[in-house]
Amino acid sequence: MGDLKGSFFIIFKELKIQLYTFSIVLLALAALYFVIGFYIEPSDEFSPLLSGPIYGILGFLPFFLYGDPFKSAVELGSTRRQYIFSLWLSYFIFIVNMLVIHEIVSYLLELVSDIFGSHVTLKRAGDVLPNANTFDNMWVDFLAVIFIAGICFLVGAIMYRVGIIPTLIGILLAGVIVFIWYVLGDMMPFFKWVCHHIYETLHILGAIGIVSTLLVYPLIINARLKE
Repeated sequence: MGDLKGSFFIIFKELKIQLYTFSIVLLALAALYFVIGFYIEPSDEFSPLLSGPIYGILGFLPFFLYGDPFKSAVELGSTRRQYIFSLWLSYFIFIVNMLVIHEIVSYLLELVSDIFGSHVTLKRAGDVLPNANTFDNMWVDFLAVIFIAGICFLVGAIMYRVGIIPTLIGILLAGVIVFIWYVLGDMMPFFKWVCHHIYETLHILGAIGIVSTLLVYPLIINARLKE
């Protein structure tokens, strides 16, 4: 249990720095939008996306959590299983904290903008849903970050296990297959289904993210430490 706790703190120490950085970036971005809003005419539409840094940082971090933190945890006595479980738990906490901070900053930005007359109306991922409420916005953000984090964790694990070049070749081949399907195949039924079942599509993406995260286990459980 002590080794599991140790793995958790090694990982979360890395994530905590990124959480502080994310919070500063989010506040700076909100302040920038607030100032820009004073120079926008009421008739003009200024609807920036504040959640961009969330998606960016989630796609960036997983590639670094299989390096030094993994090596340090195992060398200090943790098993690979303990590291993977710690990785899942700490990253889930990290995601929840980021979403909570995002909601607080979004609420304060719109509140202060209304008080001081800055014409800012934030765009949300939940806008893809008709008549989305606050809960819908939070839930769609959660599904989106789970999907992004899961895919990036899986790609990072594959890259750690087989190497950067083979992983990039595999991604390129997958991209070529999708491109050929798009050019030669009939994707209109697929696009129509997505447009008419957007809520179901978001949940499918969330499920893909969870499955991708679980697939990290068989890839890393027997992985050798790299120098």
